[in-house]
Amino acid sequence: MSTSFTATEFFQQVQNGTALLLDVNPAHAYSKAHPAGSYNVPFHRQGWGEEVKRALNGQSPPLGVFADNAVIAEAAKASLTAAGLTVPFTFERGVKGWEQEGLPLERVKDLTVDELAQNLDNYVVVDVREPYELRSGIVPGAINIPMGQLQGRLNELDKSKPHAIICASGNRSASAASWLSQQGLEVANVVGGMSLWMGGRHPVDRV
Repeated sequence: MSTSFTATEFFQQVQNGTALLLDVNPAHAYSKAHPAGSYNVPFHRQGWGEEVKRALNGQSPPLGVFADNAVIAEAAKASLTAAGLTVPFTFERGVKGWEQEGLPLERVKDLTVDELAQNLDNYVVVDVREPYELRSGIVPGAINIPMGQLQGRLNELDKSKPHAIICASGNRSASAASWLSQQGLEVANVVGGMSLWMGGRHPVDRV
């Protein structure tokens, strides 16, 4: 573990809103279990740190990296550091190690595109893609709230109704679903996103 904080100390900062914990594991692993309050930003080699920096939109909080092995954790930290971001905490022992530290986990319900299609009337579908991405189509009846606007538009969502969160491939929606769950909403992440929805020939509205 490469860190200037213990896991408990850094988690306290996350809870206080003064630091961010990035779960860099794939979306399917994140959905199964992840540290409470973490955001899923699956690691890839080329330009990943710069992508995270753009997503932070000028903010520069201390960042923690959560992974299930040391190689990925250190590569993610190096990419973030190269982008000029501060990474005082990495954790490479995955979910099992997090549990051993006595720290809380969260789980997000997965929803397949076929399950969503069969139960469309039972969900408020929230598409967290950017407006330019909607040109390919949107789930009928879905509302578009880009991921970066969720916090400011949370009052548009009805906590009494279940929500299905969708993006292009399921990565951003996993993070968005986790955050919305922390705000008290009943949510499910649509696995595979619009890519699988359209691949399954489910209906779309054009915008």
